[in-house]
Amino acid sequence: MKLTNRVDNFFTKRPYLLYFLLFVIALNLFTFFQLDSTFADPDSFYHAKMAEILASRGAITQFPWLSATDLKDNFIDHHFLYHLILIPFAKFYPPLIGLKIATIIFASLVILTIFWFLRQLKIKGAFWYALFLLTVNPFIFRLNLAKAQQLVLILLFFLIYFLLRRNYLALILISCLYVWLYGGWPLVLLVVLIYSIINWFWVSKQKSGWLFKVGKLKVYSQNLLLMVSTALGSLAGIFFSPYFPKNLEFYWQQSFKIAIFNYQYFIGVGGEWYPYPFVDLFLNALPFFILYIFALTIFVLFNKKQSMNAWCFLVLSLMFFGLTLKSRRYVEYFIPLAVCFCALALNVWFDLIKPKLVKMFSLRLIMLAPLIIFLALSPVIFRDLKLIKESYKAGFSFNKFAEPMNWLKENSNQGEIIFHSDWDEFPLLFYHNDKNYYLIGLDPTFMYLYDKDLYQRWVDITLGEIDDNLYQTIKDVFGARYVFVDINQNPDFDRNLANNFYFEKVFENKEAKIYRLE
Repeated sequence: MKLTNRVDNFFTKRPYLLYFLLFVIALNLFTFFQLDSTFADPDSFYHAKMAEILASRGAITQFPWLSATDLKDNFIDHHFLYHLILIPFAKFYPPLIGLKIATIIFASLVILTIFWFLRQLKIKGAFWYALFLLTVNPFIFRLNLAKAQQLVLILLFFLIYFLLRRNYLALILISCLYVWLYGGWPLVLLVVLIYSIINWFWVSKQKSGWLFKVGKLKVYSQNLLLMVSTALGSLAGIFFSPYFPKNLEFYWQQSFKIAIFNYQYFIGVGGEWYPYPFVDLFLNALPFFILYIFALTIFVLFNKKQSMNAWCFLVLSLMFFGLTLKSRRYVEYFIPLAVCFCALALNVWFDLIKPKLVKMFSLRLIMLAPLIIFLALSPVIFRDLKLIKESYKAGFSFNKFAEPMNWLKENSNQGEIIFHSDWDEFPLLFYHNDKNYYLIGLDPTFMYLYDKDLYQRWVDITLGEIDDNLYQTIKDVFGARYVFVDINQNPDFDRNLANNFYFEKVFENKEAKIYRLE
């Protein structure tokens, strides 16, 4: 017992060591995931390339590399701040290595930020909740992707912190930065609106009397200021962007047409936009859901003693849970917000049962309980982390499509359009060869909204469903002289080209073929 008390007292007096320990654990875990020369998401190559372009050419408002989309003449970098922060990593290291280093650091800082946030809420066992996040499969998989989401989550938790503290100037700044960082910035407005509504109901149920009425009036005005501050920050981010006013139309497409309406029932969008089946989500995050269900039970049983913050995080977690079932990309919000809810709900319960626990169990056993639980769950945790590692290892190699793209750089003219066989090939083609232009990428919705008939014609050709008039269509309609085919994903398209007299095969390796129009 003396040893347990000494350890507890040691870290209580030196909380910075807990931050350091947690950061080291997270850093090592994310480094382990990133050791392979692969990326799980092809968009990683796009982010590395955009950091290079931003460093060398500044902010660009045209994107000729996507010649069959409306981004060609109306482009904005909706991850502008992320790419700006990536520049030192892309300059001092090979761009893809630098991107991995940045991902490791940013992901580790997310865990550290959540730990800091839980400590600000006076959560008992904040270290264990933060450590627990490192074991949740869907969350860690998404957090470890080379995307802006790490910085987005950091800003989100700072925003919620300043929201709770009623720091209006900080909210303006955070909201502005959020717009520059991420096209999904309307989520910030939604979070603040939900908090304000819950706060309004919370105050409204208080006792009557003139003192309470004065207090209510003050809280209502504070809620209004919170919403106004966030709206002002968002408007400032839009207006002071290097892309204003083009960003207005883009945000309408990205934040509403793609994120909310979502064309998944009309076209083949990215995998992250499809629903996360509940059974898969539940099994992939079983320990997390056990904690979440337990916390929900405690919350219901002791609802009268729960704080307004607990109610707020309950609503936010349920909202993002619903969004996750609609589009799996929202899981990176749902998991940490739900863990914060669990921490708040169980904090109240622990205060109530602590006297009884001390009588039933030794203090040493109570203090070691989190460690015992982690050890009990270690087989499941090890399995989940192993699955994540295997997913990343089987991802997109650094050199994927490098050889055919190098051939095109040497044998094609500047700005020549390449007809390619799938939209998600674009980030790799673009990274290895920005001399040529392509058709579609980032999201197929941009081509679909640009020209639905053109999009459908491209789909029919690349799926191999039509083989007549290929030459005229590719040359005259799409303006391409070369065709790139991923032979492992598009065998029917490849066969149609190989059987067509007007297409000459000029390059081939194990990954791809390149045809030239005669």
